[in-house]
Amino acid sequence: MLLWFTTNIRTCWQSKCSHNSVLLIVLNSGGAFEFSTISLNISNFSPLIKIRMFAYNLAVAHLGLRHTIAQSFHVSDPWAGGEGWELIDAVPKDKICKDFPKSELPHVLHYCQRYYLGKWYIGKYRLRKDFISCQAPLLTYPPDDLASKYTSSILPGQNEVKEIRPKQSKEYAFMVCAMIDALNAASKFYKDNHCKDGSANYDYSYTFHSDMRMPNETKEIAT
Repeated sequence: MLLWFTTNIRTCWQSKCSHNSVLLIVLNSGGAFEFSTISLNISNFSPLIKIRMFAYNLAVAHLGLRHTIAQSFHVSDPWAGGEGWELIDAVPKDKICKDFPKSELPHVLHYCQRYYLGKWYIGKYRLRKDFISCQAPLLTYPPDDLASKYTSSILPGQNEVKEIRPKQSKEYAFMVCAMIDALNAASKFYKDNHCKDGSANYDYSYTFHSDMRMPNETKEIAT
């Protein structure tokens, strides 16, 4: 069993820290506690929150614990390496947002980034603060063919068309659809269990753009 803690971490919002003390509390296989204090120079280390990862690495190295690396455990950033995107890439586009095979799902969807394709978007910092409430509407579901419909995006509050590579467009589509479905499920559960009769808003009308059409779609309609 392994326990690890960090202590004496300085909060550095405006300036860099010069050092940091990490207290490792290790419970070995015999049940005895071992203590080690290691001072790290983190003057060029950012963001500071990652010091916890260093503490973990130092603790397991101290015990000599070997790991088996599983790169399919989670997905978070379509542009990052070492994640389980190969699972998503192997699924046909027409299954990304509808009937996604459960056998190909990663264990964890880490809702850490912004995800966007076309004008479909999900980002935790833009999500309205009262989304889990009786009065807030539910998120509008993207089209089932989202993964094959767009190769570009326009972010909320912007006019610039951002081109997206085919691989990432498929992965963005997966995260947009999966996160909207999960957030709606959470909000709907709250409404079902905490809102008085008739007070819950089950309208699937919440989007991050007033007009969800991309420029090329607007031109097609005009012609």
